[in-house]
Amino acid sequence: MYSTAYIILFLLYAVMALMYRYSSEYGKKWIKAASILVFIFFFGLRGFVGDDWLIYYPTFQSMYSDNVVNVVTSMQGSDLELGFGLLQAICKFIYPDYHFFIFVCCTLQCALIYNFFRKRVDNLPLAFSIFVCMSGLEIEINLLRNSISLFLCLNALDYLMARKPLQYFALCLLATTLHISSIVFIPLYFFLHKRLPLWLFVAIFVFSAVFLVAQINFIGPILLYAASFMGELYQDLVYSYIEGEMTAIQGFLSIGVLERLFTGCLVICYYNKLVKISKDNVMFINAFLLYFLSFAFLREFEVASRRVALLFVFSYWILWCDLFKCFAYKGNKILYAFFILCYGVLKIHSMTNEPKMQYDNILFNAKSYAERYTIYMVNKKE
Repeated sequence: MYSTAYIILFLLYAVMALMYRYSSEYGKKWIKAASILVFIFFFGLRGFVGDDWLIYYPTFQSMYSDNVVNVVTSMQGSDLELGFGLLQAICKFIYPDYHFFIFVCCTLQCALIYNFFRKRVDNLPLAFSIFVCMSGLEIEINLLRNSISLFLCLNALDYLMARKPLQYFALCLLATTLHISSIVFIPLYFFLHKRLPLWLFVAIFVFSAVFLVAQINFIGPILLYAASFMGELYQDLVYSYIEGEMTAIQGFLSIGVLERLFTGCLVICYYNKLVKISKDNVMFINAFLLYFLSFAFLREFEVASRRVALLFVFSYWILWCDLFKCFAYKGNKILYAFFILCYGVLKIHSMTNEPKMQYDNILFNAKSYAERYTIYMVNKKE
């Protein structure tokens, strides 16, 4: 089972979350520290795991780091943003080893995500367990540029709520130098903080849920119709793109669909309580709605729906923690925790149970680049 290491990580954080709940203040400090160290050890010392190393290892090896001019020159023709290239160059100048670069990136990511969590969650290991379960693994392992960029934008949300546009836009623009997808956060400044009336939230959620459950495809036909007026060449291009990107249609009772509907129903039931717990939850409730909409209306395109949804998955990391505070009865809290535990194990297993995700740690005889490349290509052909 290639997913074993990741399931153990998730369960370890779950155990630490339970210990944290019943620990003294002194004990909580040690558990917080352990949570951070586990994060850096697991992700920062990983070997060639996932997909991203196929791009970043060659670019790191070919990177010039003796001066800024050569850095810019060496990046010509590549798809990497300048800020990320400079980060690579600085790391290579300090110590020219790819794993050192990954360790620095992970430490930076951990600092940013911890700063985001510490202001909003009481139980840090619980937040990390939900993070690992809800796309955190994919973000950390397969989206190196996106992850740092996204976490910078999450730290900018403080300025969004405080209505400080200069600081907010500055951080978001800095994030775009690492990955251009962060440009999505710029228009969020104007509406993400605004509380929707509950009836409007329900109406939008129900309308989009109908699209999701009924598996209504409308973007593809619209693109094909528009391309028909532009000539046969464009029509063929659009058709080939749709054929390549359209996801396999899943049954409406898939676990992922049920989870999103279940979470949406919980948010509706405890909408007012969530807002009372923290005014920032207005922002996270709106982000969850954007997450849900991206799946409902972009589901016919697998890559597009997943990438857009990942920009708003941070809403889960906060809302799932705060939902524990909404339940009045202990039994409901236990059932909710059991749901997260079971769903987390199932989801992590489905995401990671393939050869390319076999976990390696550089402290314990990790496979070389050549070995992992061979394994990756052999399994890709199969």
